[in-house]
Amino acid sequence: MSGIILIAEDDELLRHAIVAALRAAGFATVEASDGVEALREARAARFDAILLDRSMNKLDGLSVLKTLREEGLETPIMFLTAAGRLEDRVHGLEAGADDYMAKPFELAELIARARALTRRPARLALREIIAGDVRLDLISRRAAVRGAAVKLTAQDFDILEALVRQPERIFTRETLLTRLGSDIDTGPAAIEHAISRLRKKVAEASGADVIETVRGLGYRLRQG
Repeated sequence: MSGIILIAEDDELLRHAIVAALRAAGFATVEASDGVEALREARAARFDAILLDRSMNKLDGLSVLKTLREEGLETPIMFLTAAGRLEDRVHGLEAGADDYMAKPFELAELIARARALTRRPARLALREIIAGDVRLDLISRRAAVRGAAVKLTAQDFDILEALVRQPERIFTRETLLTRLGSDIDTGPAAIEHAISRLRKKVAEASGADVIETVRGLGYRLRQG
């Protein structure tokens, strides 16, 4: 058994998909379909982690998160937010979330991050992630490469964050477009243009090329 996780999500289909994936990965699960139920379940039992949707009926996820932290709950919490909602992500981290995932997301990544979350000491919040030459501050949404600050748009940051979170993974164009939701065009050259712009900004600021193109497959973080 990998641990027990509370899944608070009011989209029934998504909640059931998450539950099925977590159980297949060896987790025990408890479900909550709205914010009031999530608060009640979180108070009633000890969980190894909580997955908390931002927008829920009766009581929104941010209010649930704030209440649990104010009551002293130290269980690691992952905030689930709608794609493109930067303010939700920032508010969630500032309110005490340990991690967040933007919708839509891949269940394989959710499982990997749930495992990491359950291994993390309680209240060791994820505020900064580092891989290779890249350091990202998730609260301020600031990036540094080789110690040099890089000024990025929200879209730039989202692309770089995806690569940094899973530095060994090759991201296809389709996967990156899905992660970015409706923030960019879905034409065939859209992601190439976005990657090219990001590379240029990083190179101008730091002299580094941190994105590797894997011919015929996609992109991944360049390490070393």
